[in-house]
Amino acid sequence: MEHLLVISSNLNNINNARLFLEEVFAESNLDHSYFNQVFLGLSEALTNSIVHGNKLNMLKKICIKVKCVEKELSIEVTDEGDGFSADCLKDPTSEENIKNENGRGVFLIRSFADELDYFEGGRKVRIKYNFN
Repeated sequence: MEHLLVISSNLNNINNARLFLEEVFAESNLDHSYFNQVFLGLSEALTNSIVHGNKLNMLKKICIKVKCVEKELSIEVTDEGDGFSADCLKDPTSEENIKNENGRGVFLIRSFADELDYFEGGRKVRIKYNFN
């Protein structure tokens, strides 16, 4: 089953995404003990799309697609920004970056997700979770 939510580039809309994800978990009968790790990945991806992708331009939209098949949950977040290269991301655990306030979102997503991939020049991220 696929679920779709489109939001404007406002950080306050992350709460709407949380409510949307709660509905997906309920409709798909997913174990709610996984909710926080999934929402962490979604919220980090949304923050990156809102702040870095769409540059807080509320006229630009973000599309969230969630698919649940068996025990696999796939989340796609697509923004209308210029994109980026994941190869250019700095390691937030290295000594020169450890005190930086930014740069941990992708690291956190990778830590909790089973897969993380970028498409469309970095404008789309796909996060997968396997609940086996």
